[in-house]
Amino acid sequence: MSDGREYLQDEALVLHVKNYQTADKYVVCFTKNFGKLRFIAYGARYVKNVQGRLLQPFACLHIEVQQGQKIDKLHGCELVRLPQSLDMQQMAYGAVAAELTAVLTEDREPQPELYALLENTLAALTKRNPRLVVLSFAIKLLMITGFAPQMQHCVGCGREIAPEEQAWFSPLQGGILCADCRASYTGEGLETCGEGTRRLWQWLEQLDYANPRRFSVRGGDLMELERILYKFIFFQTDKPLNSLNFLSQMGL
Repeated sequence: MSDGREYLQDEALVLHVKNYQTADKYVVCFTKNFGKLRFIAYGARYVKNVQGRLLQPFACLHIEVQQGQKIDKLHGCELVRLPQSLDMQQMAYGAVAAELTAVLTEDREPQPELYALLENTLAALTKRNPRLVVLSFAIKLLMITGFAPQMQHCVGCGREIAPEEQAWFSPLQGGILCADCRASYTGEGLETCGEGTRRLWQWLEQLDYANPRRFSVRGGDLMELERILYKFIFFQTDKPLNSLNFLSQMGL
């Protein structure tokens, strides 16, 4: 006899798992057709619970969840493929991609393009520089979710900034400022955003993990871009990312 509640079935990438109450797990995943789903897997921490052992970060599963008034409940799951074997560095950067996905998306908002991007990003962690892969993912994620900052035109006057011009990035304004608008800007939190940083941003935005276009990455530009990007994401989410703190503790 049906209980009247809807069941959702889909392929899912597990983003986050944590223990919940005595024997359960709280899981956040991103699905191909329904977007982000959060659910409780009751009894998943029992030793004999096979489904509970499948609920690992970065695993690809076929899940069935029962929709609830406050939170969904796992009804069943099957393995599509195990998570890749990642070293500590790759796992740490994968956690950044997972947490960014979790905080910048809404529940049950279908985004198949993002699912494909996340899938390709996790696969690329063992094949490419994970630091660059995740920076590229973060920039593309901002574009897909509609949060992307303006990196070509001044957000103050709208003028296109030439490559050789100096520019400054404003998290508050959501993009770069030219020298004239910088002079009259009264806000806080400006970061320099040089030509090399803007070129690196564009390269990462267009990066094809399978066939990357040749590009020379300078350390100073990379650090400046990271500072700008993560400061902007913090401004959008208003909370620190635990995964970035872990990267810092590891010296990455």
